[in-house]
Amino acid sequence: MEIRKQLEELQQWQGDDRSEQIAILQENQQYIEVNENVYYDEQEDRQAMEQYYRRVPVDGDGLTLFVMYHRLVSRTHKRRLPYFFSKDEYLYTWVDLYPDGSVRSIYSGERKDPKILIIQDYDTMKKRHDEFRKLLKKAREWEQIEIRRIKKIEQQWKFNAEHVVPQSWFGAREPMKGDLHHLFVCHPKCNTLRSNFPYADFSFYKPESPEEKIQNRCGVAENGYFEPEYGKGTVARAMLYFLLRYPNTIAKAFRHKIDVPLLVRWHQEFPVTIYEKHRNRAIFLIQGNRNPFIDIPSLAERIVFPIKLVP
Repeated sequence: MEIRKQLEELQQWQGDDRSEQIAILQENQQYIEVNENVYYDEQEDRQAMEQYYRRVPVDGDGLTLFVMYHRLVSRTHKRRLPYFFSKDEYLYTWVDLYPDGSVRSIYSGERKDPKILIIQDYDTMKKRHDEFRKLLKKAREWEQIEIRRIKKIEQQWKFNAEHVVPQSWFGAREPMKGDLHHLFVCHPKCNTLRSNFPYADFSFYKPESPEEKIQNRCGVAENGYFEPEYGKGTVARAMLYFLLRYPNTIAKAFRHKIDVPLLVRWHQEFPVTIYEKHRNRAIFLIQGNRNPFIDIPSLAERIVFPIKLVP
């Protein structure tokens, strides 16, 4: 049952403290402060890219390209990590760091101290665990525990992380849940605002404009859709990666709402940053696979995703 799964997952990753992760984080921060190439070495990464893509074409019809790159990112995804391990061991300590050693909330760009996030998430994990145990004690049988009460606990105690493709879209299953390519630091209030809504581009909202009156450091959610204030190009490339890597895992109810042309447009309007290049190389060294839309930006315009597009 769901409550049993939640408890087992929390118990598995709940340690005595987070001193080891904090020590790793501080060591990484010191490395990149001393030598900027530690954060991202362009020459070394270019060589890695040439090797990685050596057997796949850069031209061809859209569906053939999809098949070839899908096989590549799937075959090379050799290390498939569970969510808590990805988040706690890698996301906050290295993968999502900026060149100055900080992290930024994906939908606002707000600067955060990753050490604080590690501590906050550990406290959240303990609180979730305690609440689930209380819920279990009140129930005579597993079946009596309502899913909505479990969801209420999850909403009340949120982690500082966001799945660009919401967990409900793919049943919160692994390896999708722990795939670092679509996992980002995110303030819990923005996570809540986004909910599990697909991305949209509202005509009344222009967060890139200095004259925009809506300044809430998250974005706008309306009628079951969400437009972020910040990070549009980054989240677009992350979602395009997910559609390439896991084409058959998104539930039909959500799949038909994905606006692929919008994702491609955001990808074009907001180019790849050194932060994304760092992430991509870091994840490559951890998981074994890469996000082709970061490495080969023009691919997004040529590839055809075999899903039903929004009207």
